[in-house]
Amino acid sequence: MTAASPLLTCRGLTKRFGEVVANKSIDLDVYEGRIHALLGENGAGKSTLMSMLAGRLRSDEGSFSLRGEPVTFSAPAQALAAGIGMVYQRFMLVQGLTTAENILLTAPAKAKRDDYLARALDLAERFKLEIRPKARVAELSMGERQRVEILKVLCRDAKLLILDEPTAILTPPEVETLFDVLSRLRQEGRAIIFITHKLEEVLALADEISVLRKGRMVARNLDPAMIHSKRELARLMVGREVVLSMPGPDSEDGADGSDDEPAPAQIQDEEPVIQARNLAGGGEKGRPAFQKISFDIRRGEIFAVVGVAGNGQNQLTACLAGMEPFSSGALTFAGRNYTYRSWKPPHGALAYVPEDRHRTGSVPSMSMVDNYLLTTLDRFRSRLGGLDLEAARRATRQAIEDFEVAAADIHAEAGHLSGGNLQKFLLARELSREPDLFIAEQPTQGLDIRAAREVWRALLRERQHRAILLVTGDLKEALSLADRIAVMFRGRFLEVMDLHDTKDEPSLERIGMLMAGVQA
Repeated sequence: MTAASPLLTCRGLTKRFGEVVANKSIDLDVYEGRIHALLGENGAGKSTLMSMLAGRLRSDEGSFSLRGEPVTFSAPAQALAAGIGMVYQRFMLVQGLTTAENILLTAPAKAKRDDYLARALDLAERFKLEIRPKARVAELSMGERQRVEILKVLCRDAKLLILDEPTAILTPPEVETLFDVLSRLRQEGRAIIFITHKLEEVLALADEISVLRKGRMVARNLDPAMIHSKRELARLMVGREVVLSMPGPDSEDGADGSDDEPAPAQIQDEEPVIQARNLAGGGEKGRPAFQKISFDIRRGEIFAVVGVAGNGQNQLTACLAGMEPFSSGALTFAGRNYTYRSWKPPHGALAYVPEDRHRTGSVPSMSMVDNYLLTTLDRFRSRLGGLDLEAARRATRQAIEDFEVAAADIHAEAGHLSGGNLQKFLLARELSREPDLFIAEQPTQGLDIRAAREVWRALLRERQHRAILLVTGDLKEALSLADRIAVMFRGRFLEVMDLHDTKDEPSLERIGMLMAGVQA
C-alpha cells in the first residue's frame, strides 16, 4: 500500500433503489499511478458505485473527494470536467462518423477544432494508441473503438479512468495492446479503476484489489502479492468456495458442492439438424455483412463461431433466427429444404438468446412473467383462444427456480435484474421451448464466475438433447465447450476446426491470430 494521499476517497457511499440497497456504506481509496481492480459478482453493486463516481447517479448517503476536496456531480460532464472519465463496455461512439469526428464531439464549446484534434493525435502517439482518424467507426475493430474511447477521456485531461469490462470483446492481441496502454498510463501517474471478472487479468495487472459482495465492500485496497490463487479471489467475491474450471467430465468436482456434471457429448449419427450452404445476408446498401457461410450441426453437438465483435456474427444469428432476411444461399432444417427467400424458422424448433439481453432479448420495463410470454405465448393459449395466465405464472416461477434466478418475484420488472440473472432467465425461457436448434450469442459476456459456470453447465446439459450454435469471443470458453470451432473474420469463416481431431489440435494463439485475420 502506498503512503501517498489518495486521488479519490469515498466514505460511506450508499445508494438505494426503492427497498433495494445497491451500495451500503462503501469506503474506497484510489491512488495515482496505480491500477485498482474492482471485483464482484453480477448484482454486487459495481455498476452502481461507478455510476456515482462518473456522475450518472447521486448517492443517498456518504461523500467522496478528489485530492482531499469534496465533490458532487449531477451529470457525467461534471465528473469529466473534474478529471474522472469512464470507458463503458458499450462504446459511446457514432457509427456513421469518423474517429476524428467522434473525438471532436466531446470537445469543450470554446475549443478550437484543429487544436483539439492535434492534441488528440499527440496523446495517441504519446500513449501508443494506434487510431485511424479518417476511418468511420463502423469500419473499426472493437480494439480500435476502445482506443478511441480512451483517447476521448484523455483529451479531457482525465486523471482517473474507469474501464468497465475492457477485455470482454477483444482478441488476445488486442488485450495485450490494451495492457500496454494501461501500463503507460500508470507510468504517467494516471489512476485506473479496472472492472473485470477475469481473475487472471487482475493478478497480472492490478496494483490493488477491492471486492464488492451484495452491495458491501468486503475487501478494500488488497495487495495482489497477498493473494495466492484465483480461487482465493473467487472466494472473496462469492463468500464460499467455487469451481473455476469449465464444467465437464474432466473438470474439478465438488468445490461448490456439485456432483452432477454433464455427461460427455454423444453426437448423434444422423442427419444434421441444420445444414447451411453459401449463406449471405445482413449489411446495408447491397454489401452483405457475411457471405459464403456453410456449416452443419447435429444433435448432441456444440458448434462455436468465434470472432471479434463486428465481423458478421450478429447478422448471421439474426438471419438464422428469422429476424433479418438472407440475401443468398440455402438451408436444410430438420430434413426440410429452404431457399434464402423461403427461410422461416419452424414454430418452436429454434430458440435464440441474443447478445443484447436488455434490448433484444427482453423488455426491461415489463414484468418477468410478461417477458417469459414474449416467446412462449402459444404454449398458454386456452382452447377458447384465451390466455392461461396461471399456467404462465407457474412456468415463470419454475424457470426462475430451475436456473436459480435472483428475482424479487415474477411481477418484478426484468430491468431490475443484474446482467447475470437476466441472462439465466433468458436461457431458462428459451430452453423451456425444447428447440431442435438453440442459438446462444455471447452467453457469458460480462458475467461473473458463478453465473458463467451455471451457463456453461446449462449448455453442456442441453447439448444432449439438441444442436447448439454458440457465438462467443471467449476463446477458452469455445475450446472448453465446443466440438467444432469456426473462426469468423470480415463476414467469412476462415477455418473450421474439429476439436476431437488430435492430429491438429488448435491453440489459443492460433485461433487468436485467425480472429485478427492473420492466416499462416
